[in-house]
Amino acid sequence: MIKREEKKQMILHAATECFSQLGYDKTTLDDIGGKVKLNKASLYYYYNSKEDLFCDVIYAEAQRFREEIRNKTRALRSAEEKVIFFLTERSRFYKRLKHLQEITMNMMKKIEPIFYTLQQGIQQEEKNMLKEMLDEGIHTGEINRTDPSRLSEVLLKVSSAFKMNGADTEQSDNNTIEDIRFTTRLILRGVKG
Repeated sequence: MIKREEKKQMILHAATECFSQLGYDKTTLDDIGGKVKLNKASLYYYYNSKEDLFCDVIYAEAQRFREEIRNKTRALRSAEEKVIFFLTERSRFYKRLKHLQEITMNMMKKIEPIFYTLQQGIQQEEKNMLKEMLDEGIHTGEINRTDPSRLSEVLLKVSSAFKMNGADTEQSDNNTIEDIRFTTRLILRGVKG
């Protein structure tokens, strides 16, 4: 017999597939249940609503992303390389999640309180991860002494602004990545005359 947590992971995986393929609005609990051979009523044993399941999918994807970044940044030498890698990969990650997050305005109003809390938690975890990289750079003298918490906030806001500013083309994505790299280097190194 499959344990509750294993079944919940199977549901989460199925939901990720459905949301990725169909988007949030078009995905039904019947679609998800069909992939794990559960009816809609049985899904409610594991999740209170489609919204709760969607939030768990987003959170799980964000956790996977952060773990992947942690593993890959271990091989990088400098704090600057780690920060730039994190910010550029973060931009790519959110682009991949875009289809999952295609939600109509009516649906967004319905899930906004839950999603807002989730988003704030994810952003705080990203800020903490970036702060660790900056702390390392300050400790080694690679980055000038500054408030790493504030700097991580600024870097996240700047990279998010680039992400929102670009069109949805490969060229625009490449430009966004280059803009993030350039601006991050500029912020970390400063402008010298």
